[in-house]
Amino acid sequence: MWLQKAKLLALLPLLSATYCANTLLTAEGYPGRPPGGAPAQSSTTTDLGNGLFETHIDASSYANWVYYDFAVKDQVTVVDPTTDANWDLAFKRFMIKLNGGVSGNAGVSAVYLPGDNFAARMQAPSPFVPELVDVADAGDPNDACRPTTAGVLFALLNSTVTPNACWFSYSIGVLTPRDTVYVIKTPGPKYFKLKILSYYSASGTSGRYRFQWGEVTPP
Repeated sequence: MWLQKAKLLALLPLLSATYCANTLLTAEGYPGRPPGGAPAQSSTTTDLGNGLFETHIDASSYANWVYYDFAVKDQVTVVDPTTDANWDLAFKRFMIKLNGGVSGNAGVSAVYLPGDNFAARMQAPSPFVPELVDVADAGDPNDACRPTTAGVLFALLNSTVTPNACWFSYSIGVLTPRDTVYVIKTPGPKYFKLKILSYYSASGTSGRYRFQWGEVTPP
């Protein structure tokens, strides 16, 4: 009995450390998080009816982008994202890029509509402004959109746009999707409304996107 208690006491610090590490992994702001490897990535898209879809994407890898194409309603394989036109959005952790501007050559852009009614949005806004594409930026640790990325600051993480066009709000290591509808213009052109519902899985794993989207009529 004494030996069993001694073994249990010896294990308690290890169990506590594991619990803390797993908890901290849910926070993007934790500087000491392990890299986490490159998990198998996948996406699922469910038809909700009436032209609406819900997509779940595993973008939890710290190394690999996940590319999504509205036309095929699925994740796609991309060899060179700067020249491949067969993707619209790409995800890696908190970062989202468009296939346009400095990130690609397909001319994909977006307009953000803070507080817009996603269900009622049936048409792209006219005029289609402010039309955002990915831009080169040095990054700024004081940006309102946090965390920031040096080198390329993706358009919708660019806090120089007013009102704030960030994909997420950031506070104490937690990312929260903004109450914003984004209308994405893809080649054609075609227009798609999109609203991010969650950045975390039900168990709290970060980088697990859930968003709804649907095609809307042109402006």
